[in-house]
Amino acid sequence: MCETAPQAPLPPHRGRDATLEILTVPVTSHELSTRVLPRETCGPADPEAPAVRLFLAVPKEAAPEGGWPILYMLDGNAAFDFLTPALLEAAPGLIVAGIGYDTDKQFARAQRIFDYSPPEAPGAAPRPDPHHPERLAGGAEAYLARLTGGIRAEVERGLPVNPARRTLWGHSFGGLFTLFAVLTRPDSFARFASISPSVWWDEALVSRLTRQRSMAEGAPRPLHFGMGDKEKRTGSAGPQPEGPPPATLRMIERLQAAPAGLEIAAQVYPGAVHIASLPASLPGTLALAARA
Repeated sequence: MCETAPQAPLPPHRGRDATLEILTVPVTSHELSTRVLPRETCGPADPEAPAVRLFLAVPKEAAPEGGWPILYMLDGNAAFDFLTPALLEAAPGLIVAGIGYDTDKQFARAQRIFDYSPPEAPGAAPRPDPHHPERLAGGAEAYLARLTGGIRAEVERGLPVNPARRTLWGHSFGGLFTLFAVLTRPDSFARFASISPSVWWDEALVSRLTRQRSMAEGAPRPLHFGMGDKEKRTGSAGPQPEGPPPATLRMIERLQAAPAGLEIAAQVYPGAVHIASLPASLPGTLALAARA
């Protein structure tokens, strides 16, 4: 079912603060920048919630006819924390847009869980997180509308982007959101990379989305899964797992049983714990997003 990736050194998890060294070192292939996007067009409406911070890497080379491909990366603070000059230089003709939060941390925990978790049904109001009732969940439908609306417009303003070569990447809850996007709005992006998706958060809901998924016209959408074989939820008891997350494997099997409209691939990162699957996924994801 899953291709196993060769063992490779993985950058260590640096803790909760984002150092963002990629913004301070020379990169021969790209110009890098970061800015906070305006709330009036990109949200969120809640003034207490962190605004959207964009991390952007734009190729220095001339754009091809039809425009550059672009990779959208959720949890942009963390994604750009693990991005390296070598990774960008291996994809010199790819725009990379990290969609993060205006925080010094790698992850804006409460906000990302709200934004990236699916609602119980289309149009349903937010609900208490089933695992942490003190916080809200279920904002993915609204966030996807923002991402493909005001946020996308701000990111791509003035850039020659090929709309047929947009890729969405997400890790953990971001991987769950990526899965939600491809199952409910497969035309929102051309390619999808769901890394260690938090299927465990509500496996019954993910199963329902899988059964009821929308279909896109045209060529099948590439949907790439990546996961470690040592992933363990924070605070969970028991020994270290020996193998990929079972809930994720079950979900992939269901999708492979009815593959119409999707081009599914899966990769296992040997020895990778949950956070390590993030940097392990970057070489393959950039290659997926950059391919013709």
